[in-house]
Amino acid sequence: MKNFNHYAEREEFSAFKEFFLKYGQYKEIKKKEYFAQQGFQTGNGAYIQEGLFRYVCTDDRGCEHIVGYSFAGEYVGDYPACLRREKAMVSIQAATNSIIYYAPAEEMRKFFTTNEANQQLERILAEELFVQTYKRLLDVYCKTPTELYWDLVCRSPDFQNYITLREVASFLRVTPETISHIRKKIE
Repeated sequence: MKNFNHYAEREEFSAFKEFFLKYGQYKEIKKKEYFAQQGFQTGNGAYIQEGLFRYVCTDDRGCEHIVGYSFAGEYVGDYPACLRREKAMVSIQAATNSIIYYAPAEEMRKFFTTNEANQQLERILAEELFVQTYKRLLDVYCKTPTELYWDLVCRSPDFQNYITLREVASFLRVTPETISHIRKKIE
């Protein structure tokens, strides 16, 4: 699904994709299988050849919150935890049967230090993830649920083919009933 995570479409990231396809290990992941689990050590990043992954954060009460998605043609991983050798802050679960090419954090670190262009790519990746997170934070505080939903529709018109109503509600931090009301209003 295009336009969900804008950074993945940048031309500079073709080198990162090539890295995973050339040096990464091919793996088929079944629907509902985990790529990373919150609270456990994580050490891999991956390029998604086919499929869809959801990022889920479980709060102290045991409630799950959808906090992000990665689609085919994008990258998947708990980037900060992976590179810092820490426990994952989120669980990353395949929402469909998926095919990835994954590599350990150590190999990604080597890739980023290979040359100046790759060092710049690592900086751009960190900046893009920061910008994406910052925009999401501002949206949550400054936009209404209807505006958030409309932004999602404009950004990725076909998202409903991949994400359930309940998941959309969790991602937008509203109830499924609110999403139903918004959809009726928009139609």
